[in-house]
Amino acid sequence: MAERKSTAELLEAWREATRAAELAAQLATHASQIAARADDTSAAAEEIAKLAEQSAEAAERAASTARNAAKRAAELASTSRANQESGDDIGVATREAESQARDAYHARIAEVGERPEDPR
Repeated sequence: MAERKSTAELLEAWREATRAAELAAQLATHASQIAARADDTSAAAEEIAKLAEQSAEAAERAASTARNAAKRAAELASTSRANQESGDDIGVATREAESQARDAYHARIAEVGERPEDPR
């Protein structure tokens, strides 16, 4: 047969059970708080991941825009060089034409022996 416990022993057992219940309640509260923080952390991590993805997309768009701008600048530089060379060629051709006209004029003056009046 089971030995009968004294009132003091029962009181002590009751106190220990109460402390164990309080400790279990505290642990449950802490576990709940940790789970809530984990949810918050997870939500924050998801938000950071979204922001990182948006940043990567923006960087890709910026890189594409920069590539296109560089390509356009190179095309403009090439066109500008071609125009400069064309302008230089026109200048050379104009100077050659002026030289030929001057030489023809002086040759004609030498043939005729006189200078016409200046029409200006």
